Amino acid sequence: MKKKLVLGIILMILVAAVAVIQEQQSINKQKQNITFLVDRAVDQIQTKGEVIFPEFSSPEWYQGDIYIFVWRMNGIRVVYPPDQDGVGQNMTDLKDINGKPIGKLFIQIAENGGGWVEYQWPKPGSKVPSTKITYIKPAKYQNQTYLVGCGVYI
Repeated sequence: MKKKLVLGIILMILVAAVAVIQEQQSINKQKQNITFLVDRAVDQIQTKGEVIFPEFSSPEWYQGDIYIFVWRMNGIRVVYPPDQDGVGQNMTDLKDINGKPIGKLFIQIAENGGGWVEYQWPKPGSKVPSTKITYIKPAKYQNQTYLVGCGVYI
């Protein structure tokens, strides 16, 4: 009886470990896709400048809750496909549900060459916050530096 209990516990631990590994692999794949998308957007901006901005609203770049957004380094949003009315807004003081200053973090990360920010944000159509990770990278064109980002809910 003890052997069956021990084997049952071991089996449950193994199943849980496999589930954790699979979830981490899924997150890593999502991060890889987001990084690739942001890197492509940065390349396009650095080659073409603001002329590329309208294309970021096309299905190639914008699918559901996956989209490229672009700010000037002073926090002014210049590309925001989910809500064109949001273009021109200063996002510097943007905070998540817990008060995390994600606007300032996005700018700092871009100034330092890029990276990831994790925060709590409601999915579209929801009021309940979920964990979201956003990859930020700077792009330079002529005398302007932009913050380019894309996030995914995990």
